Amino acid sequence: MADGKGTRTPFGHGMLSHFLFDTSYLPLNHGSFGTYPKTVRDTLRSYQDLAESRPDDFFRYNLGGYVDSARSAVAHLLDVDAGECVFMSNATTGVNTVLRSLVFEKGDIIVYFSTIYGACEKTVQYMRETTPVEGSKVEVTYPIDDQDLVAKFEKTIGQLKKDGKRPRVAIFDTVSSLPGVRVPWEKLVEVCKLEGTLSLVDGAHGIGHLDLKLGKVQPDFFVSNCHK
Repeated sequence: MADGKGTRTPFGHGMLSHFLFDTSYLPLNHGSFGTYPKTVRDTLRSYQDLAESRPDDFFRYNLGGYVDSARSAVAHLLDVDAGECVFMSNATTGVNTVLRSLVFEKGDIIVYFSTIYGACEKTVQYMRETTPVEGSKVEVTYPIDDQDLVAKFEKTIGQLKKDGKRPRVAIFDTVSSLPGVRVPWEKLVEVCKLEGTLSLVDGAHGIGHLDLKLGKVQPDFFVSNCHK
């Protein structure tokens, strides 16, 4: 991030000057109620001014181009084609959209970890109540090594198959919210590919946190937030 003269600010305490926090306020919960940098605020307001100054032009003729430009910027950041990126209200809406778009049959399983975001687990519960799909929760207790977590995931899928079930889709985080831990999501995607299971990555804490090379990892579905 740079100041108005283009001078880059090193990561650390100096970055605070780019945000709107009160000097007597110490934010510890940026995941739920964060804020954006001043430059984002200024850009947002410039678009609001454009919409208010010529509403019909903005919504009928110009908005699509602005959205496409933003999609291209996000696609470049994620190393994917812009045609693969769509904007939604938030990551949880994305998880809901994916799960509710799949047609489940008896014997299908949604695999997920015990550290899943609460609202997403509610969606799994809803799918279990309204479709033939079942859920399989992988219990995780931290601290745990990445390789052990991946092994538990592999073992769960293997056992489900032995039991005659079909692990249809697996949900896992890039960074879990409780606890706040980086998940080896790239390795989990690899396991999904080998097992023929769809991967649904909840990357709510993804963009801006991690170097996401989606073009290389190639998950089936990836959702994220841009305000974390």
